[in-house]
Amino acid sequence: MTLELDDFDHQILKALQAEARLSNLDLAARIPLSHSAISRRIKRLEDAKVIRGYHARIEPQAIGEAVRVLASVQREPQVPAAYVAESLARLPGIKNCWIVSGDCDVMVEITARDMSHFSEIMLDGIQKVPGVAATRSMFILTTVKER
Repeated sequence: MTLELDDFDHQILKALQAEARLSNLDLAARIPLSHSAISRRIKRLEDAKVIRGYHARIEPQAIGEAVRVLASVQREPQVPAAYVAESLARLPGIKNCWIVSGDCDVMVEITARDMSHFSEIMLDGIQKVPGVAATRSMFILTTVKER
């Protein structure tokens, strides 16, 4: 069952996407609802998994992740994409993993300390996963927009 979202729900979600640490009182100052009504709505959105969590955006270099890479992965035709994706998602250095359409089957975001570390993740990890047929790496040079 899909949760019906009204304008107030959309306003709450937009505000929390921009600044997840807003208190219910701060939200009530921006949205014409009481803080208790906002609290109930947030709880409903969390219970329905519309809000899946709250996260801190961290500067990658500050935690030793100077190299960020998007890698496309092609699988061998007889191996299910879900199997390859689940196997890749468990590897160290894989930050995000998606099953996608198009020229590849799986896309992963890799974070590494440096090029040597990236090579280790790729050669000793990703390319050794059963069912991986080919990979293509795209290094992130500059972040223009990130939510």
